[in-house]
Amino acid sequence: MHGNHNPSEPHGSWGYLQLGRNLEVFDTEILQMRWILLVGFPIALGLVAVSSWWLSGLAMQPIYQSYQQQQQFTANAAPELRSPLASLLATVEAILRVPQSDPQEMQTMLHTVERQGRRLSHLIADLLFLTSLEHHSSLKPSQRCCLNDLISDLTEEFLELATLAKLDLIHQVPDRDVYVLGNESQLYRLVSNLIANSIQYTASNGKIIISLIARDRTAFITVKDTGIGIAPKDQDRIFDRFYRVDRDRSRKTGGTGLGLAIAQAIAHHHQATLKVESQVGQGSIFIVEIPLAH
Repeated sequence: MHGNHNPSEPHGSWGYLQLGRNLEVFDTEILQMRWILLVGFPIALGLVAVSSWWLSGLAMQPIYQSYQQQQQFTANAAPELRSPLASLLATVEAILRVPQSDPQEMQTMLHTVERQGRRLSHLIADLLFLTSLEHHSSLKPSQRCCLNDLISDLTEEFLELATLAKLDLIHQVPDRDVYVLGNESQLYRLVSNLIANSIQYTASNGKIIISLIARDRTAFITVKDTGIGIAPKDQDRIFDRFYRVDRDRSRKTGGTGLGLAIAQAIAHHHQATLKVESQVGQGSIFIVEIPLAH
């Protein structure tokens, strides 16, 4: 502090105070901040870029999956559509070459055209049904359905077909009615597809048992057969569209390869699960688990 005294001043002496502080600390902190910005900003920018790339990839996964499914569907559907079309066109060409004086052969060929046309029609109808289930997956069915009546009706419907195939068709339902919330026609089709599949892959003198039980707020529908069984490598794929364990046999019986895929789609639509347990040569058990109605 420096003082300066002037006697002529009435109020005494005046002075000034000078303070100082070492700024090296501030310079050091500023230098550190500069280095942090120089090094940290690129790192932060890189982390943001990587995070953005990861999040965008995560958001695009459903689109990629949908695109891959569409490609797989197109690859699978093309030969299935081409086969009946090629057969139908070949038959029509043969009809055009048959002399009009041979009505018997003409009749046989027309029946072939009708059969192939029906197969193609069924295939297209199944594809449209699968598409409608996917597009309306958020609309949950809420109709109250009695599974006892449904299984009894299905057994009656398939009894003649099972008899022709020399198969025993048995159903086991509890005395007390079991109700679930769902679309009755869709549930009917689900179990119908399972029964038809069992009949198709069970040899003569075999047995098919359809059973229903209710336990722990869940209804269990099982379709058990003594058929050819399914190899472990095929069990994860049998619910895929157009997948067949025995392609030749399925085509001979008029199958489209969509029955189990439709059954699985209906199960998902009803918040149910559909699974299979099988051993080659010993048969298969298809199990549907669906929540009971409150």
